[in-house]
Amino acid sequence: MAKATSEKKRILELSKLINKHNQNYYIENSPTITDKEYDELLQELRELEKKFPEFVSKDSPTQKPGSDLTPQFTKFKHKIPVLSLENTYNETELQEWISKTGESEFYSVEWKIDGASILLYYENGTLTSCVTRGTGGIGDLVTENVKTISSIPKKISEKINLSVRGEIFMNFDEFESFNEEYGGKFANPRNLAAGSIKHKDPMEVAKRPLRIYVYDAVISGGRKGIESHEGILNLLKTHKFPIAPDTIFVTGKDLIGKIESFRKKKESMPFPVDGLVIKLNDLKLRDSLGETSHSPRWARAFKFDALLKETVIEEIDFAIGRTGKITPRAKVTPTQIAGTTVSFATLHNQDYIDQLGAGIGAKVLISKRGEIIPAVEKVTSPPKTVFKLPDKCPACETKLQKVDDSVDYFCTNRHCPERKKNTLIFFCSKKQMNIEGLGEKQIELFFDKGWVKDIPDLYQMTKYKNELLEMDGFGEKSIKIIFDGIEKSKEKDFRFVLPSLGLNEVGPKVTEILIENGYDSIDKLIQLCKSKEAESELKNIHGIGPRTAIALIGHLKDKETLSLFQKLQKLGLKFHADEIQKSENQPFLGQSWCVSGSFENFQPRDVAMDLVTKHGGKKVSSISSKTTHLLHGPGAGSKLEKATELGVQLVTEDEFLAILKKENIPLPN
Repeated sequence: MAKATSEKKRILELSKLINKHNQNYYIENSPTITDKEYDELLQELRELEKKFPEFVSKDSPTQKPGSDLTPQFTKFKHKIPVLSLENTYNETELQEWISKTGESEFYSVEWKIDGASILLYYENGTLTSCVTRGTGGIGDLVTENVKTISSIPKKISEKINLSVRGEIFMNFDEFESFNEEYGGKFANPRNLAAGSIKHKDPMEVAKRPLRIYVYDAVISGGRKGIESHEGILNLLKTHKFPIAPDTIFVTGKDLIGKIESFRKKKESMPFPVDGLVIKLNDLKLRDSLGETSHSPRWARAFKFDALLKETVIEEIDFAIGRTGKITPRAKVTPTQIAGTTVSFATLHNQDYIDQLGAGIGAKVLISKRGEIIPAVEKVTSPPKTVFKLPDKCPACETKLQKVDDSVDYFCTNRHCPERKKNTLIFFCSKKQMNIEGLGEKQIELFFDKGWVKDIPDLYQMTKYKNELLEMDGFGEKSIKIIFDGIEKSKEKDFRFVLPSLGLNEVGPKVTEILIENGYDSIDKLIQLCKSKEAESELKNIHGIGPRTAIALIGHLKDKETLSLFQKLQKLGLKFHADEIQKSENQPFLGQSWCVSGSFENFQPRDVAMDLVTKHGGKKVSSISSKTTHLLHGPGAGSKLEKATELGVQLVTEDEFLAILKKENIPLPN
């Protein structure tokens, strides 16, 4: 029994971790581990679920593909299943799959392009919808952005209904040229391609060097005599769709021998590839093999391991984040990896450096983790001495310290210039106050000039208009965008303002929990913290732990932080949560609702929760024994699992719409 409990706990841990990495990859476009490391986690989860099927959740990452859904786009229900591929990293595993599937059968071998997956839907031969993969069942509608790619046929000669799968990407040289114009702000071609199709302005997307290769299609109402994957590709070629180069068709017996030629060619490819896609050619055989909820049984992705290149560490410097964390990085002899020149690679922290034995002068192997994050992986020739971080912060000379149980060192000086600068960057960022025109480059410039040293200084930037007009890169239009963005940020609700200040332990989730429990203004929080029972009251709020309670009280008693609140309030920022107008119709009275997943009729999904609170209910951000209902959609995550365990009433979008109809509650415009 103890072992089963332990295995169940590990299954839940793995599910949570994998879902977090899915978020990093599909939504944030910022993966933090390699594809192989991700697949090892997924494989461990699969094996545990096989041994203990009673612990398998329908929301497990093994049961569904990762999702790239974001709330700002209209949702579109896919007309065909859009699945992920099972990955393999060695010829032995691939050969085992071929042996089961058929050595005498023919297979296609195609480049696996590292870009953004897209579905093109044609009705009677006309392109009507362009949709991201999303959850595999529902995607984001991005038609106008994708239509800016000139190589996509807007009409085809046959009046058929066709669903076409493809990958949007950028060539390395075009990415480098475009990125140079924007001051090197984009990390890599994949991130920029994925971000571009979700951009709010199609005219801006049209300026970006996006390309597409298509690789599969489904004809509604039958195959029209097409019996093979080769036939599908020929159909796509006939209709002038762009197809990736180098695709071959070989028998299972000959397939393994062809892989090495692709591996050798990979480095010289003009666009990012991270492996190969192997598919059965025979469509009838595909049908007989079928698919799981996650992936087809008739295809595999053969992933190339992260390419390692040898170079030399020339220097080691450090970055100080807004929290004070110091992150060392190696300046290396410039080396080409995955089509880009790598000059810096992360060393993570002192423990990692000690483990590697890294230092200046060492020969090292570096990789681009997930083809994105340059990292030092191994020392091949040791340095004279292993590098040690300095005792003091390089920006302000404060003694560096380990905080709590962290392996990282921190600068604890809140006035450290690097910390203050990065706090400003954080405050203005897209996920926080989202001040248009104020990116990292602009803030660094204004900070170095002494114009903006603290957050309140942003709201007095207009006095520098004349100086800005005299500087290169700033004209009337760009300055107006910045000033308008600063002014518009004053409309942001307290739900955004408080977590954007970068206070330790006070992020969006904690802010939402405080508001849900009646602490919907800074004045109420300050008053609470004057009470002797403040810590115990905060600890009694579900979702607020002891560490958060102590940190919050510390902030709300700190003179500098209180002064910051006062200054920003005087400048017009909101330090109270906007009230939701209550209706006389109160069908949700006494109910406590949580929401998780994506929805077609509620975008963003908080629109649904606003209806609940308007009509008598209470919105909560996490599942507990006090939660009465969970409104869930595709991509619901761990909340669905916990709600099921606790017996919380589960409500689908259709069921919620039926409730609204029954109670005569209209949908918002």
